[in-house]
Amino acid sequence: MSLLADVRHTIRHLRQAPGFTIATVLTFAVAIGSNSAIFSAVNAVLLRPLPVTAPEQLAVIWQTDRGGQAVIELTHRHLREWMERGSTFTHASLMGSHNWNAVLQGRGEPTRVWFSGVSGSFFDTLGIAPLLGRTLRPEDDVPNGPAIAVLNHGAWVRRFGSDPRVVGSRMMLDGQAVEIVGVMPSGVDFPRAAEFWVPVVPALASGTPPVSAALNTLGVFYVVGRVRPGLALERVRADVDATEARLDAANPGRLKWGTATVVTPFVDYVFGPVRPALRLLWAAVAVLLLIACVNASGLLLTRVARKRNELSVRLALGSSRWSISRLWLTEILVVALIGGVLGLVIAYWLARGIVSLAPDDLPRIAQIAVNAPVAFFTLGVVVVVAVISAIVPLVHASRARVTAALVASRATEGLSALRARSTLLVVQIGFSIVLMVAAGLVLRSFRALTQTDLGFVSTGVLSATVQPQGTSRPPNTWIDEFLRRVRTLPGVEAAGAVYLRPLMLGPIGQGVRVRLEGQPDTREAADANPTLNHQIASTGYFEAMNIPLRAGRFFTDRDTREAPRVAIVGESTARRLWPGQDAIGKRIWMASFTPGAPAQMSRTIVGVVSDVRYRGLQEVQLDVYDAALQTGRPADNIVVRMSLGAEARSAKAAVDPIGVASTIRSIARDLDPNAIVDNITTLDAVVSQAEAPWRLTMWLFVLFAGLAFALSALGLFTLVALDVTQRQREFAIRSALGASRTVILRGVVVRAGLRVAIGAVLGVVIAVGAGRAMRGLLYGVEPMDGATYLVALTLLLIAMAIATLLPARRVGEIEPQALLRQE
Repeated sequence: MSLLADVRHTIRHLRQAPGFTIATVLTFAVAIGSNSAIFSAVNAVLLRPLPVTAPEQLAVIWQTDRGGQAVIELTHRHLREWMERGSTFTHASLMGSHNWNAVLQGRGEPTRVWFSGVSGSFFDTLGIAPLLGRTLRPEDDVPNGPAIAVLNHGAWVRRFGSDPRVVGSRMMLDGQAVEIVGVMPSGVDFPRAAEFWVPVVPALASGTPPVSAALNTLGVFYVVGRVRPGLALERVRADVDATEARLDAANPGRLKWGTATVVTPFVDYVFGPVRPALRLLWAAVAVLLLIACVNASGLLLTRVARKRNELSVRLALGSSRWSISRLWLTEILVVALIGGVLGLVIAYWLARGIVSLAPDDLPRIAQIAVNAPVAFFTLGVVVVVAVISAIVPLVHASRARVTAALVASRATEGLSALRARSTLLVVQIGFSIVLMVAAGLVLRSFRALTQTDLGFVSTGVLSATVQPQGTSRPPNTWIDEFLRRVRTLPGVEAAGAVYLRPLMLGPIGQGVRVRLEGQPDTREAADANPTLNHQIASTGYFEAMNIPLRAGRFFTDRDTREAPRVAIVGESTARRLWPGQDAIGKRIWMASFTPGAPAQMSRTIVGVVSDVRYRGLQEVQLDVYDAALQTGRPADNIVVRMSLGAEARSAKAAVDPIGVASTIRSIARDLDPNAIVDNITTLDAVVSQAEAPWRLTMWLFVLFAGLAFALSALGLFTLVALDVTQRQREFAIRSALGASRTVILRGVVVRAGLRVAIGAVLGVVIAVGAGRAMRGLLYGVEPMDGATYLVALTLLLIAMAIATLLPARRVGEIEPQALLRQE
């Protein structure tokens, strides 16, 4: 029989069994579609190589300390000393821990642009060649070096119209002409969203303190290093810590920074927490695909069992076992192909959902789509699924005997098929438990994350960055006048400003060392104290953020440069620095952050506020606040809380604060026509963006677990239905001999319950091991969380009970006399 004839025969048979066809096609469609959707994300984000040489040899390094600072940035000195005294890296360079900003002029309205400061060896370390011009060189990265920049490909296209003559031209940044010396290829986006790169030493030379001091004390960098051949990344931390120990021993007065080194593989740094999440999600959809294969195999096995007489007749008429197997294989392949086509449609919508749920700063997010590679992957999955699903049914089909067509026996048939289906069901239930537990853990983790006390209330708050350009007044004085006008707007409840608003730079912030009253004025004393998260806040900031006051007072208009310097601390800071004491009235010494003032100045603590999660939803810092009017460093991130009307209050919903943004911009331009107002957003959007990686993982795990759950319930339903059908004669005989229908029904339920119990035990054992691998994705919940396992098992038992009892009720419909008369 030709392939075309096999296909025609298959289509005819599938039309005669619409229930089997629809169930199997949908099973394949959801499983293949889920796999293809996740593959589209994995292919775009993880599988496509980064445009750097041997990224597996690259590491990003910073430090941490015991005082609560998870990220302590490094100085230029660290790079210099590690390369001179250590042998860990063949190449190394500096990269700004976060992007810096400047005002681009001369190209329309002045605009704030973001760029990265890197050392002259940055592109050589990464192993990247330019698209146009040249990259930065070590000779560019010196004091009084030329003002040059290398453009990101996106900035070249967006701001310079892909002009190939851009190399050698100049752009005006903060009033300074900067020469463009090169353009990088598409895809070079490290650090994320930097529009261009500049050498760091000339940038440090233009500021304060003097460049010689800044190179040794200004910690605003990560080190990017290419590990020497033969050294595993796991050994880098130990090697760097050993180098630091040797340097400390050789220089007893050496300035201490962090207490331990943190080494992150470059690829993990680029993709962040989404990378392990995608890996686990791909493992989850692989399990879902396996469950679908088991389910389809069971459905096909049922058809084989029901057509045993037909198979025997074919053998008696001269058909070969190969031709019969080929028919069954063709049938499952046709069903898988139809499911694959529908799966591509499902994958398209799932991929769109992934894009909408994924963090906006995820690299290559725009490339997540159902394209040619995804289509080819789907085709491969179809073939694999068809082969795996057909193995067990084909084995049973090959066992058909010619004698079965000649013997008109009513003996119970298909016991071997039933046992095979039982085994498949146990596996299916086991893997379903694994996905349900994983989904439960992620769901509880996300719930714990969203219920975390952030220290502020995000609802109804507008956030923006406001930077004056054409004023001689101190920036914070100008911003104070700006805020006074904003507070008079209708619907504004409070307004304030802060140096870095919560969650602005991820784990990055301004660390500061302090000395307490009564401690000696020595470096050792300062090193013994924890590093604090330094913030600068204006009058009205705490009110606008709804940050609770625990003791003392907030900043007021009287806290000016002429008044004694004051500070506010977070409650964790107060407990850490003054355990068991009242922090109000205590004095601390720390950097003045004011040009022309002494390097160190004392502050009196006048308030204690709740802890605010400035550097991440999962991390509590030790906060200290300077009063903006007493400090030279600008607090230019404003927050405006909109009041709620009676109707909005009753609905517990805030008025959309974005509507006031244009008015705020007008106020800023009225005070300074050249003022920059950007980064306009709401705090709700900021928090939602921070939650995005967990939200994406949660929804997808829940979806896949739900599908696996449904497939397992369907598998048990069909198995019990087959069991009842195959054993009708047995039940009739037992009933004729006096067995009650309740006893017979109990036997069916007990058999099904045993399979469910074995599958549940298998699933729990696997889930325990899988839970440990998920630890990095969890927050506020342990992998062995008992409540999660209990809920998963309870849901399974309820669904399995329904799936068992519905077909088992057919036992009560059996009429023994009528059935036995058919013998």
